[in-house]
Amino acid sequence: MGALTVIATVTIALLAWPVVNTFRHYRKAQRIGLPIVITPVVPLNPFWLVLIPLLGPLTSSLPGYLGEFLNYGSFTWYFQTKMRVLEKLGPAFVIVSPGGMQIQLCDGHAVEEILYRSNDFPKPASYYHALDVFGENLDTANGREWQRHRKITTPPFNEMNSNMVWIESLRQAKGMLRSWSHAGEAGTIETSQDTMNLALHVLTGAGFGRFYPFEKGVSSPASGHTMSFKEALHTVLNNFIGVLLLSNSKLMAKLLPKRFDAIRTAIPEFKQYLVEFVKEERANPQKSSEHDNLMSALLRASDLREVKGEGRGTLTDDEVYGNLFIYAFAGHESTANILAYAITLLAANLKVQDWIREEVQAVASEYGAVENWKYEEMFPRLRRCLALMFETLRLYGPVVAFPRAVNESYQTLTIQGKQYTIPPHTVIFGTFTAVHASEYWGSEPYDWKPERWILKKESEHDIGREEMLQPPLSAFTPWSSGPRICPGKKFAQVEFVATLALLFQHHRVKPMAEPGESPSGSRTRLLRSVEDSDLTTTLKMNHPEKVRLCWEKVS
Repeated sequence: MGALTVIATVTIALLAWPVVNTFRHYRKAQRIGLPIVITPVVPLNPFWLVLIPLLGPLTSSLPGYLGEFLNYGSFTWYFQTKMRVLEKLGPAFVIVSPGGMQIQLCDGHAVEEILYRSNDFPKPASYYHALDVFGENLDTANGREWQRHRKITTPPFNEMNSNMVWIESLRQAKGMLRSWSHAGEAGTIETSQDTMNLALHVLTGAGFGRFYPFEKGVSSPASGHTMSFKEALHTVLNNFIGVLLLSNSKLMAKLLPKRFDAIRTAIPEFKQYLVEFVKEERANPQKSSEHDNLMSALLRASDLREVKGEGRGTLTDDEVYGNLFIYAFAGHESTANILAYAITLLAANLKVQDWIREEVQAVASEYGAVENWKYEEMFPRLRRCLALMFETLRLYGPVVAFPRAVNESYQTLTIQGKQYTIPPHTVIFGTFTAVHASEYWGSEPYDWKPERWILKKESEHDIGREEMLQPPLSAFTPWSSGPRICPGKKFAQVEFVATLALLFQHHRVKPMAEPGESPSGSRTRLLRSVEDSDLTTTLKMNHPEKVRLCWEKVS
């Protein structure tokens, strides 16, 4: 009887703990004064995120409140609800769970405020821990440590590097277009895979000083490896919840099932690639700082520590690996996904394709062959291509939300003219999907209209000289803003514009029709594939293989 009593007591305590904890956090949230929603699931809990692909369809079918708020435990709702969440909950609200409380911030001006007040609202270490798997880096550091990383890693992102990005993007795009054109009427279902390949090669070229042809590149295992560099990187990126679980606990690493074996292999494989890249770079003659790529700049900072014994202003080897990883992560997958979304959307909209081609042909006609396309002259004039990128980022940007946390002190935050006092260590998620569909964008914020970014065109002679819309940061922040704005912003823009210009100068893309499908039906199917997207590490289509596209030459 005594044993049964103990078991019953423990069971009641385990069941009561989440209820008591939720109530405690609820009372704390009440003092902030924002609307509150309650979920029994701790948001972004790694175990829940592993289960959500299996349980998601079941939880979403539950009636009313329970089905809706179970889904606040994942990132899915950010893309699916966009601004519609504000119709019920307003520009900011608090999610309360047994694990604590999170503020969801959907007001653009308030989002801009926390981005600029980076010391008051630093990055929460617990949310960025997995990104330290290869070493501390620019994305995970805060305060003075972040300043040190930024000072070292940002100088290579200059105009000389942008020219290299331009040249390499054109070279890779030419190889990608050749592959797609050879597919003929069979079409290709590998748009997303190929843009990933292109972006990775541009990064390894302009960032790491390693140049590969599009058709071969980093897809085969190097000597001494069981995975290719590409496979190892993509396994780490596409299974980041697994990386988080494996890196948090040695015991957990042993207990996780066999399906995590690929991640167990990929982490040391990718680290070994980084070690080899660094070793090879050190064996090469030293570049001058004027001709730095990212890797050479990082290694010079690391070597200062070894040669001169300096500490501040230098990097450890692990910090070199960490920064190479974070730039590989941020510098290729996000651009690759935006290219895939833009190409798919263009295939569903021939009118926008013609609009893009009109600009590319008008500008390129002044320079002749692609080998003569000059970055410093052409890139600033291809504004419709850049508009296409901005509009695609606005609706299908890779980052749907970002976490910040209040520092050690209470902080005030102004939300639509009213001040709120936020307790220390409270996590705040700024929601880009809401900001990018705000009232600034008019009555049809969810419509994909690249032309909205071009303000004026009075005659044919204005092509290549058109004026672009400059929205406020409170309405458009795809690369973040404030002190921690993404240093690879220009890199991504140059890569996107160069690739689009080469693809669409003399070619058109269209959807391949299913049997008995009309042209309008094909376009509708493409758009459904675009909307069927979800967040893993970044936003991407759930079934890109359903997007079969055919490329054909035009005059």
